[in-house]
Amino acid sequence: MPTAFGSRFETQRAELLKRVANIGIFQKLNDRERHELLIHGVMRNFNDKEVVFEEGSLEDRSIFFIVSGEIEIQLQGYEKNGTNTVATLTVGDLVGEMSMFNNKARSATTRSKGHSTLLQLDILGMMNHTSSNPSPDLTIKILTYIAESLSDKISNMNSVLQRWSTRVGSAPSPSRIALWMSVDSGYSSTPISSKDFSSRL
Repeated sequence: MPTAFGSRFETQRAELLKRVANIGIFQKLNDRERHELLIHGVMRNFNDKEVVFEEGSLEDRSIFFIVSGEIEIQLQGYEKNGTNTVATLTVGDLVGEMSMFNNKARSATTRSKGHSTLLQLDILGMMNHTSSNPSPDLTIKILTYIAESLSDKISNMNSVLQRWSTRVGSAPSPSRIALWMSVDSGYSSTPISSKDFSSRL
């Protein structure tokens, strides 16, 4: 069940702020901005194998910051070693940021691996409601973090394409490129190496 971050619970708030201080985007924020981000978001707990969002879903445009646990990224029509999992993201990683930039359905399914806690954030919704707008400084830091994550993802893909061309003398098929470029699992704070990336194509 989602758990809203409310100002009534001072002890829980202090513990949560301490817990997330060194995770992902929170490392780039000051205490006031961390508190503000948590107020705007919703903490959600997921059980093992529980779906965060489904491939093809159009229900929302939220992004998710992984606070604890791991999230598997799965694609329909993909299978290797008996699984359709193409990546596993962990604490500090960002999930679903592509939904902010297009009106297309989710391009992958995200599923909890074991128990996990995610901070769900509807940035577009926040910006469309003046009463709940985040501060300009926080907005800039969130968007910068997302842009950096997408940049790293594209850099990884460019490295894969270069390695592929060197190895086989030609670029991979469009379907193989789409396999990774379409995954709106987003960004791992520990990027997948070019070697690992290539082995999964």
